[in-house]
Amino acid sequence: MPWTAPRVEAHGEVEALATEWIAAYDQAEHLVRARDWLVHLASAATAEMRIAALTHDIERMFPGGPVLRHADGRWDDPDYLFPHMLRSAEVVTVWLGNLGPVAATVDRAEIRRLVGLHEVGGIDGADEVQAADSLSFLETLAGLTRDWVRSGVCSRSQAERKLRYMTDRVRTPAAAQYAAPLLAWALDQLPTESETEVPQR
Repeated sequence: MPWTAPRVEAHGEVEALATEWIAAYDQAEHLVRARDWLVHLASAATAEMRIAALTHDIERMFPGGPVLRHADGRWDDPDYLFPHMLRSAEVVTVWLGNLGPVAATVDRAEIRRLVGLHEVGGIDGADEVQAADSLSFLETLAGLTRDWVRSGVCSRSQAERKLRYMTDRVRTPAAAQYAAPLLAWALDQLPTESETEVPQR
């Protein structure tokens, strides 16, 4: 694997509590590594940016969320991405509201904004959170993407489009130097078409 971001410790009580909260999620490693990548890309990242990176996909831990068609859906489908982002933002907002006085140490509205933009990026830290999500995806979920192909969830070309999409959406110069080698590594994990099952419909 190409060089990856160093692991970092939780900074502050809310971030530590968030780390405990997400531990039950089956893709918690992706969230943790998104936070690690964020800190590497932006050493002065605010507590709100760090917590947003750490919780950005958390709606998927709860049933009833939006569903993306892996076999033939567009990876940039706004009918999926925006409900996913906003549902995660709402879940995080409710969780913060249940923390009590400790939540007053962070700007809950800012965390909500950053989580609500994590797929598309934006100003004031949102691009950095998105880039961290992309780099962490390439690092931690290349195996999941490979398994989509092996199990017939989607074709190899569709999986490749996903990996390239996660790379191409990176806009921060600090992240670009890592995206290309991580993409090459992730593409190498994909099986050939002859090793795959027919995609499920």
